[in-house]
Amino acid sequence: MKESVYLIGGRAVGKSSIGVRLARKLGYRFFDTDTLITDECGCSVAEIVARDGWQSFREHEKHVLRQLGLQKSCVVATGGGAILHREQWLELKKLGIVIWLKADTAILRERISGDQNSMGQRPSLTGKDVCQELEDVLTERNPLYRETADFIIDSGKMTVDEIVQAIEQICTATDRE
Repeated sequence: MKESVYLIGGRAVGKSSIGVRLARKLGYRFFDTDTLITDECGCSVAEIVARDGWQSFREHEKHVLRQLGLQKSCVVATGGGAILHREQWLELKKLGIVIWLKADTAILRERISGDQNSMGQRPSLTGKDVCQELEDVLTERNPLYRETADFIIDSGKMTVDEIVQAIEQICTATDRE
């Protein structure tokens, strides 16, 4: 089996909640790229962006992805925009399985609207309402997610436990190849 599992996808697809349970199930360490960045900077994503701009946040994100490439036996929940660091993904794909978690836009809007922490921690990319910009951002990023992913799972149609079980089966099957 490849050493790590990388979860990619847009906001609110469940990367963190799925990642925590998957890591526990596999006996791996769990990392969330946004949490690593905010811990390193000592402030929220919204504060980093307000203070230094999106480009600065993306540089922190690239650095964190490089560092995570040195880790073994881990599950990594990446921020929705981490997929923009294409050169990093060429390396990470050699080290682990990349799972694209996706869901219908209506489901994602509902999840975002119902999570006040998400709204405060993750600023808009375009200046639009976060729910309004969701479709534009996914239209831009979905081809990158598709190109990068080894496997695709619809997190809008399954429970967290079902998704964890499916990914565990993928890891087991990959181990036999």
